[in-house]
This record gives sequence, C-alpha cells and structure tokens, in this order.
Amino acid sequence: MRSPRLCSWGSALLPALVAGCYTYAPLSTVEPVPETQLALVLSDVGRVGAGTSMGPGIARVEGALIGSTDSEYTLRIAGVTDIRGRESRWSGEQVSLRRTWVGNAYERRFSKPRTYLLVGALFPGGVVGRRGGKSAMKRTLLDSERTMIAIRS
Repeated sequence: MRSPRLCSWGSALLPALVAGCYTYAPLSTVEPVPETQLALVLSDVGRVGAGTSMGPGIARVEGALIGSTDSEYTLRIAGVTDIRGRESRWSGEQVSLRRTWVGNAYERRFSKPRTYLLVGALFPGGVVGRRGGKSAMKRTLLDSERTMIAIRS
C-alpha cells in the first residue's frame, strides 16, 4: 500500500519528469512522417494568416502531424503559445497551416541525456538516504526507467 505522501510527490514530479525526457530539435526533413510531434513557430505573416482560424497573436503551435504537402502542414493541435508567452491547451482540433507562415519547424525528440540527468537529480539522495545501499538505488532506477518507457509509449 502506498502512502498518500508518496502519491502526492509522484503526481507533483510527473510533469517535470515527462518534460525533462523530451527536447525540441530543428525538423530534420522536408517531409516529416505523420504522427511526428511538431512545434511550428509562426512568422509575422503566419500570425496574421492563422489569426482567422486560431485566434490573434499565436506565436507557436504544437501538435501531431496528420499530413503535409509542399505548401502546408496539417496538425492535430495539442496547444498554442501566444506572443506574450501564455499557453493554451487544445484538444486535438485539426488545423492546416501554410508552410509560408512557418518561421521555424521543430520536432519533439526523446532525450536520453536529459532523462538521465533528471532521474539522477531526483532519486539518488532520497533512495540511498532512506533505504541505504546500491541495490535499493538500482531497483529505483530500474523502476524509474520502466515508468519513463511507459510514459514515452
């Protein structure tokens, strides 16, 4: 049986763990594969063009690629960030954006180094201090790795 304190810590750390596992890198291909997680930073022209369908002042759009042509990206939108930095979550609405509206395109990638650093920063002191020994640390790191793999899937 898990203690309420452990569950509350787990729910508090989960967003940080998930965020730490991924990074955005410049899009490596002109024709990305469908279901690739993208972040599209809009140009000034793009903010004006997308404003009619997505609202004014959109700076960045994140979501899963449904498809692309030589002239547009079609995404299932997960969220947007406006020019003031405010984030809004979306629930998968399908939107097409012209490529000429996009200043920079990034893809979301799993980052092993960031994940290892985050797990190392979060777990070793508490595990060794409370349970003592390397075997407890190994068990915790293995459990953490399984959790991250499950989150990533």
